[in-house]
Parts: sequence; structure tokens; C-alpha cells
Amino acid sequence: MPYYEYEVRDKNGKLARRRAPAQNRQELVGALQKDGLVIISVRQTAIIAERYRRKLHRKAKTRDLTLFAKEFAILIENGVAIDEALEVVLKEVESRDLSDALKGVKKDLEGGFTFRDSIARYPNMFGTFWRDMIDAGEVSGQLPFVMRQIESFLKSSEDLKKKVINALIYPALLLSVSVIAISVFLLKIIPIFKGLFATFGSKLPAYTQIVLDISDVVRKYFASIALAVIVMVIVFKYILSTQTGRRVFENAFMRIPVAGGLFLALSIQKFSSTLGVLLESGIPIIKALEVSGKTSESLIFSKNIEEVKAKVMAGVAFSEALQQSGLFPPIAVQLVLVGEKTGNFGGMLNEVSKYYTEVVDTAVTRFTALMEPLVLMFMAVIIGSLLIAMFLPIFKLASGGR
Repeated sequence: MPYYEYEVRDKNGKLARRRAPAQNRQELVGALQKDGLVIISVRQTAIIAERYRRKLHRKAKTRDLTLFAKEFAILIENGVAIDEALEVVLKEVESRDLSDALKGVKKDLEGGFTFRDSIARYPNMFGTFWRDMIDAGEVSGQLPFVMRQIESFLKSSEDLKKKVINALIYPALLLSVSVIAISVFLLKIIPIFKGLFATFGSKLPAYTQIVLDISDVVRKYFASIALAVIVMVIVFKYILSTQTGRRVFENAFMRIPVAGGLFLALSIQKFSSTLGVLLESGIPIIKALEVSGKTSESLIFSKNIEEVKAKVMAGVAFSEALQQSGLFPPIAVQLVLVGEKTGNFGGMLNEVSKYYTEVVDTAVTRFTALMEPLVLMFMAVIIGSLLIAMFLPIFKLASGGR
């Protein structure tokens, strides 16, 4: 659709310059006159679309995908054809990567591909979860319902993620302030005291001398220490990128009080939420378990789900397989058992998801409540110790000590 730049005056004579898309010049002129505007000029421009494009951010965020699922669902619910719905949604997309992917999907649809196969051609944007959900929607004729399910899943996942991140911001900020404060003491304040102590002409307390020596080392090798920290971070990230390193880290992390419980609760919440949505959309349990395992961000959890899937394929009841995994608490197993007896797997898994969303909320609150005083105590002890070290010689001198 072409873009037009136009100048108009409103009823009060105020001049305005704007731009808008329209099928043709006549359509735009008619719309402006209908609004009671006095048209001064209208011209088509070839660069407006590119200007608009440059305002887009590149990477597709969860919010972008949620908005796409919502708008697309609304359109096809009201009888709009899939290709036409994509054309409308493309005008609202704010991510360049998502826009490019949807343009490719639309082109593939025009080339005879199904919607599921078109989506599958862009795995970096639409993963296994999207492909299997849309496949179930097309087969059952419930694509609008499935898109609503995807929207709900993405929205709840994003809300939970934001809640966790927001809760961790304050402790992280406190820790950053602590590191900065300690660095300022070691690099700037302590050297000033060192110059003052040189005028005393007396031997300094051992504790004070140790702090001064640490300050000297930090100042002398600050660049090397900073480089070493950066290298350690890079090495740590590399280790986490390997399966062995990730498995060792997860095992150790899950043993940490509070933090380990939060990690497990998050994993169970995401798994149960994903599995519940898949089952309610009509996807068989074996396939749903496979997809849910792949979407897990935990290597240990994903491996356990693979074992659960193998046991279910061998004829073991789903609830029993979960219990044997050792990762799922009794309440989760019991709710799944109720789902087995009533035939309402999806609904009961959603109940598990809701339960563990509350568990995560509680765990985040506890973790934040624990971290805040720990960080403040750490900051108080370190800075207090540095201050005591600096004032010891002054106290000694004031008391007449040599």
C-alpha cells in the first residue's frame, strides 16, 4: 500500500503536515475532506515506508509474538482469510525479524504451502511449540482457538518472567553499589589515608597495614584484575554452553536453599503450562511430552521428561512416570492422577501451572527477602572493616600510643 504525505488546515486554520497509507490519492482526499480538513497538498512518497521500517526494532521479543498471536486470532475468528490476516498484522508488527518472517510465511502461503508448513520454514522465529500447535489447529479446524491458546501461554510466561526479573533488580542493584563502594575505598580513599599515615612516624597496626597492601595491589594490578574477571565470565558462559558444564551447574544450583527451590518451581511451572496448552489443543500426549521437553530451559529437567515420555510409551501411567522421575512433588503428581481418572489432563495440568505460579511468587519473595539483608550485611561488614582499619592508627595516636 502506497504512503502519502499531505498538508492540511483544520477548522481553526491550524496547519498540519502528516503522512498516511491509502489505496490511492482519491481515497485519501475523500477521507480528509470527510474529516472537515482543508487540503493544501497531497503527494505520494516512496521513502515513507522505509522510514517507517527503520523505526522497527530488530529482534522479536515475546511481547511481539504475543501481539501477533492476539491480532491474528481476532482476524481469523471474524472470518478473515489467513493471507489477508497476515497482511493486516504486518502493518502492526514492530519487530523487523518478525516482519520478515511473516512476509516469508505469506509468500509461501501464496505458493501453495499450508500455514503449518509455512511457519515450519522459519524455525528460528517459530519453534516446535508453534508448529505443532498450528498443525493441531489446522487438522481440527480450531486455528482461532489454538492461536488464543498460544497468546495466553506467551502472555503468562512473559508476566512470570517479568515478575522474577523485577524481584531480582533490587538485590542486584545493592550488590552493584557494594562493589562500586568497595572499589572506590580501595582505589581512592585508602591512598589518601596512606599519605596521612606517612606523617605519623609510627608503626601502623598490622590490620591497617594489610588493608593498605591490598589497596596497593588492587591499584597496581587493577587492569589485570578486571581482565581476569572478564575472562572468568567468558569461560563460565562457555562452560554453561556445554551439556556437561550445564548439567554440573544445574545440579549444584538446585542444591542451594531457596534458589534451588525457585529453579525447580520455574521448571515445573513452564513444563505443566506448555503441556497443558498442547493437550487442550488436541495434541497426543507423547508428542506433547516431546515438545514440552524441548522447550524446557533446564537440561536436567528436559532429560527427565524424555525418560517420562519413554515410560509412558512403554505403558506406565503418566502420573506414575512423573513420580518415578523424582522431580515432581506429591501435589503435582496427585493433580495429574486426578486428570487421568477424569480424562481432563489439560485442565489439571493448568491447575498444576497455576499452583506453581503461586509457588514461584512465594519463592521469589523469600529469595528477595533473604538477599536484601545478606547484601546489606556484606556491604556493612566490608566497608565497616575498611573504615576501622583506617581509623585504628588515628585512635592509637589519640591515645598516646607509639
